[in-house]
Amino acid sequence: MSLPSAASMEERTVPIRTIQDIEALEKIPLEQRVWSWDLNDWLRRGWGYNPDKVAINYVENGDVTANPVKITYKELARRSLQASNLFHSLGVQKEDGVLLLMPTLPQLYYSLYGGIATGIFCVVNWMLKAEHLAELIRNAKTRVLVVLGPTPGYEIWENVQAIRDQLPKDLHILSVQALGGKKIDGSDFDELCARQSGDKLNFERKFTADDVGGYVHSGGTTGSPKLVRLAHRGFCYKAWAHGATGGPGRDESIFADYPLFHVAGVLSRGILSICHGMMVMIPSALGARDKRFIANYWKFVEKYRITQFTGVPTTLSVLAKNLPTTEDVSTLKKVATSGSAPLPVETARELERALGIRVLLTYGSTEYTTGATQPPREGDPRFGSTGLRVPYTQVRPVELDAEGNIARFCDTNELGIIVVKGPGVTPGYVDPAQNVGIFTKDGYFKSGDCGRLDEDGFLWITGRVKDLIIRGGHNIDPQTIEHAIRKHPAVLHVAAVGKPDSYAGELPIAYVQRVDGSNATAEEILTFAAAHIPERPAVPKEILFLDNMPVTDIGKPDKVGLRFDAATRHYTQVLGDALGGEAKAAVTVGNDATHGTKVTITLSGEKSGARASLEARIATVMKAYSHHYIVE
Repeated sequence: MSLPSAASMEERTVPIRTIQDIEALEKIPLEQRVWSWDLNDWLRRGWGYNPDKVAINYVENGDVTANPVKITYKELARRSLQASNLFHSLGVQKEDGVLLLMPTLPQLYYSLYGGIATGIFCVVNWMLKAEHLAELIRNAKTRVLVVLGPTPGYEIWENVQAIRDQLPKDLHILSVQALGGKKIDGSDFDELCARQSGDKLNFERKFTADDVGGYVHSGGTTGSPKLVRLAHRGFCYKAWAHGATGGPGRDESIFADYPLFHVAGVLSRGILSICHGMMVMIPSALGARDKRFIANYWKFVEKYRITQFTGVPTTLSVLAKNLPTTEDVSTLKKVATSGSAPLPVETARELERALGIRVLLTYGSTEYTTGATQPPREGDPRFGSTGLRVPYTQVRPVELDAEGNIARFCDTNELGIIVVKGPGVTPGYVDPAQNVGIFTKDGYFKSGDCGRLDEDGFLWITGRVKDLIIRGGHNIDPQTIEHAIRKHPAVLHVAAVGKPDSYAGELPIAYVQRVDGSNATAEEILTFAAAHIPERPAVPKEILFLDNMPVTDIGKPDKVGLRFDAATRHYTQVLGDALGGEAKAAVTVGNDATHGTKVTITLSGEKSGARASLEARIATVMKAYSHHYIVE
């Protein structure tokens, strides 16, 4: 297999300490830095660095003592080319979707690269229920669907079969045999790939910067799945930036612990790692959802010489409480990253104290092809901030006018709506109706997040204008919960919000106003919700009844007030438990001009001289949360 003509070009790592370093980097146009705008060129170059090196180690069930399946770069290239030729033989064109529906398996990687080479890849959350899968498959204009076959413990194949009559008649469904599942003769992906050439492509296809390379659905649970279009421009830009600003190199390794249906998973674990010739360790088909893997995390680090320490705040919080004992984790680099949800500052500090690893919180989204900001690797990370904008991307807090355009850019440390513009920003959603009002007239994407830029260019996210509930990095649209609960005959009004949680960041709860005369219980409504909500993480943990639903001036449920109420209830309970009757803690939660949300704790009834001890207990409780607090 021949490499692209630019294969000898290398990215030069540029130390980033301040915003001035980024501005200096931008003096050279990005077009002179990115040697190809076709993602396939970057992947093929990655395959060719060292063909005999292990590209993927695979263990299916979190067992650190198991012998891994070892896949070299040469084998990865062969299997990916076979998948590409198979998809092409099935009629996949540049604008067709190749939809992948399985947990993290080697076949997911082969079919991912096959999809990128022939059309538009789309890795889908395999835990979604059948009706949501049908909508995604149709919206992605799917030509080929690669799905895990009948497998104990999984309902993926059964869900697809349940909606088969709702799908296009010419859709090709290929089955993957893995995890002790059944082989489906005639549709087996591995068997069909084996009949194809693995030496070269049987066709010619070149993609441009503006061609869509992938569809990634925004968030983990949505009332109506929203597919984000991501272009080859964004992927190639990230491939360049990943190497040029101090990212991983060819001698490094990373866990495939994020699901590949998440943008951070498919980009960092599925694409960039291979573009840069790294080793990817799949510790379990379930990734970080596998408790056995998390229990063996440090043993996996030692055995496979992992260098990249990353994770969502939920995972990092668990690991900070279960640090290595006898394991040698010296291969881990001293800089780690986290994202998807607010990271408690104390979690970052605990990991740095124990492991000497600085955890940097990034800010990004599916719509930006992941990160728009990241703390400097070499400079002061400004714990609590999400760092500096990545090169060639603009991130600004603004005031919007009545038409949704930028009225003015906010001053230093002034809160505003975050808007983003740059080569990684989506050209829009698959559904045209969802594109209405998402861009300003000068091309900035309106994030719906609220934040400020400090005097040195660091971004501080202080809240969300939109109402997403972020549970352990999993985005939950509250409408998913509300639509389901609203179907219950006893429910008149419902509003779903997130309440603080020391482990997951937020947990979904629902406020309900019952119809007059109803005596439906919270347990009854929770059971109903669990049966009608398409994914388990979105099922609310609690139902709270209200005599009257609070509404805004335009008649919408006052979710800001409900979030504050949920937080007040939660902090009152956990602080009361911590103080054990030695004092009373009155809690109020409200807006704050600097921090977005502030928790005010007022102590009373304490014994003389006990204040310092009580405040220490409060600090122990509150360090697990991202909200700013004060004790009065």
